[in-house]
Amino acid sequence: MSSNLINDEIVRLQNIGKVFDGYIMFVLIIFGTIGNLLNLFVFIRIKTLRQMSNSIFLIGSFLGSIVSLWSSRYPRSILNITGVDPLVGSIVFCKFRWLFGRWGLNMPFTCVCLASIDRFLMISRQVYYRRLFSLKRAYIMVILSSIIYLIICIPDGIYYSGYLCTASVNDRVLYKQFIAYFNLIVTNILSMIILGTFSILTWYNLRSTRQNRQINHLQQQVNRMMIAEFALAFLTTLPNFVYNIYLQITQSIIKSQLRLAQESLLYIIVSRPYRRNVRTAFCFKQQNQVTLHQTQLQRDTTIQTFRNMITRL
Repeated sequence: MSSNLINDEIVRLQNIGKVFDGYIMFVLIIFGTIGNLLNLFVFIRIKTLRQMSNSIFLIGSFLGSIVSLWSSRYPRSILNITGVDPLVGSIVFCKFRWLFGRWGLNMPFTCVCLASIDRFLMISRQVYYRRLFSLKRAYIMVILSSIIYLIICIPDGIYYSGYLCTASVNDRVLYKQFIAYFNLIVTNILSMIILGTFSILTWYNLRSTRQNRQINHLQQQVNRMMIAEFALAFLTTLPNFVYNIYLQITQSIIKSQLRLAQESLLYIIVSRPYRRNVRTAFCFKQQNQVTLHQTQLQRDTTIQTFRNMITRL
């Protein structure tokens, strides 16, 4: 392939990447924000859902997704659309992006993993296991996870500064290596093992307790919804996991400009925020079904109470 053809291919891939990371991502930011806000409204408004420990983890996941969208994805989208970097000249936005950007990437998946453990324990036959994740403990776990991720992100919040919001490569060399292995081991490998394992165990317990009258209809519907959510989260994270392994294996290889352009486009497509917000934008229907079921449940309860009053009279 001649140098002109290679250069044309590089430009073509870069333009495609700008479309995905600019216009398409901006649309996903809007729909993802609306979807997460609607999810928050559902799980905060309905009292029965509010009293489930599982809802605390989901609320943490929704909040983390919103923060991720506006701290890390929004600046990239605006930069690709307009050519203007929102981080330049704004020290507040610069610190917000590097302090909460990675926090927003890790927090949602961590909360989903905790939710998968919670669902497994809640449908266990052992009463002791069902009581392990109380509402108070769920709050504590979400808050502790949030604090830990913020502490991990503090160095980048310090390193990135100045009018151009840049950081010295020499200052970040050790932290950059730490983050690379942290993302690979904790964010990807450990999280996927936890999510995959407890999703399978939850599905098995759900099948074995299908005839169990102790699990009410709302709990059953939440369990089914969460199984679907766990499966989607696992499948949408798998490509990013494989890509991170590929980067670690090939980091010492000298790559051509064409290969770098190909990897850049591939990263945009398989990145967790992109795939997760595609899921969020189009998967609100399941949460809405829980809302409809809860409304019907409250209506049936009201009718039954009225009938009991008539009988007593």
